[in-house]
Amino acid sequence: MDLLQNIEPTHLPYVAVGCALLCLVALVIGFLLQAVAGVFDVIFGLFEVFIDLLQGGPIAWCGCLVVVVGLAAAAGGILLFFNAPDACAEYPTRFCLWFGFLP
Repeated sequence: MDLLQNIEPTHLPYVAVGCALLCLVALVIGFLLQAVAGVFDVIFGLFEVFIDLLQGGPIAWCGCLVVVVGLAAAAGGILLFFNAPDACAEYPTRFCLWFGFLP
């Protein structure tokens, strides 16, 4: 109890305000952690669904379908990249300007 005798009475309001602010900061941190955890749950839930599809998930052929669609998208991108300079020379569009295909 010697500690309480060393505190000056003029500092007691500062101690009370400090304790109140400490409680308020703890509440804010608690709410922020719940919000961040909710966002991470959504992100990792979507990631888990994608991984389940790749592994065969509920329907065995879904993983193969995802891989085939991914390969088709990659092939389409490569085809677009190689055919874009000729098409941009004939029909210049904003796509051509964005990717530097204009002569």
